[in-house]
Amino acid sequence: MDYFDNYSPYLEIDGTKLVDGYPNDQKNHQCPHVFYCPNCLTEQVYLIDEIIF
Repeated sequence: MDYFDNYSPYLEIDGTKLVDGYPNDQKNHQCPHVFYCPNCLTEQVYLIDEIIF
């Protein structure tokens, strides 16, 4: 979500999850993270479970 625009890192996470393209990440308490492989030059998005206190 931080890659949307210059101000995205400063927005509330729950609000940006509504428009990030992953329809269930807010409901499932997950965050999309981009991983890059320098060997094959590809990016992959993984949904990582949030820690809920």
